[in-house]
Amino acid sequence: MPIETFIERWFAIGLLVFGLSHLLHPARWAAFVQPLQQRESGAFLVGLFNLPLGLVVVLGHNVWVKGIPVIVTVLGWSMILKGVAYLLFPRAISHVMPTGERMVQGFRIAGVVCILLGALLSYESFGQR
Repeated sequence: MPIETFIERWFAIGLLVFGLSHLLHPARWAAFVQPLQQRESGAFLVGLFNLPLGLVVVLGHNVWVKGIPVIVTVLGWSMILKGVAYLLFPRAISHVMPTGERMVQGFRIAGVVCILLGALLSYESFGQR
């Protein structure tokens, strides 16, 4: 299996699972993230998670084509940018992230978006090949 297909399928499954979790448990996700927002060191954890995963995605799937696979590439690059931003500007996390009910609602919206993107990628990577 080509590495691009592997990464697309890995992303598809991850988006579906994380999306469902965000949609079903938004308050728990908000409670998990709020301490990261309140501590300056929390930004480092976000950066340490996003940068390496984004690099793996982009190094293995830097595919700029017209179609669904480009979603993976764009998400990989956004993870790199987010990771770099939080590692270099750790105080930015407190200005970017919403708080309270807005954060809970944000997780609901993110859940729906992740489920939709995961379904599209699943169809493309599992169904079309």
